[in-house]
Amino acid sequence: MLNRRLLRVIALAVATAVFSTGCMLSRAVDRAFLGLTVRRPSFEARKTTGVFLLPITFAIDIATFPIQALLVVILGDNFPFKAENETNQMYALNQHPQFQKLSPERRALAMKEFELLLKSGQVTRNTTLALTEEGHWVLVPVTDEGRDQLIARAQQPEAPAQAVCAR
Repeated sequence: MLNRRLLRVIALAVATAVFSTGCMLSRAVDRAFLGLTVRRPSFEARKTTGVFLLPITFAIDIATFPIQALLVVILGDNFPFKAENETNQMYALNQHPQFQKLSPERRALAMKEFELLLKSGQVTRNTTLALTEEGHWVLVPVTDEGRDQLIARAQQPEAPAQAVCAR
């Protein structure tokens, strides 16, 4: 009877730790090993390590909760992690065919310019970016309607090739 109760408590603690990755240390373990809240963990082949560390970090998170809550209130929701959008945008940029055509030097230049544009706040919801052959960015403002049309076109599957009938 005691073994079953202990096993249930341990299973409940592990499940709680896995699904409550909101505290700083648990989020760090998740981002590094498990990848539940990020696209790809830092160490993809170390899931067992993450499962082992998560209950320990969960206990530490519970003990330090008041301090973490104050830090989040003062420093923002994403503290101590970077915003996800920048990482996703960089990943999408690396996969783009126009970016792939650039030389390594031009790619580095384009990445640097892209980071500066993001940090400067020039890229907004109604701004599109075009990459030139030299690796420079051109900012093009669009209206809400134009942005919606661009998003709709990007989400459509590629059109099938035109059928040609030979007579």
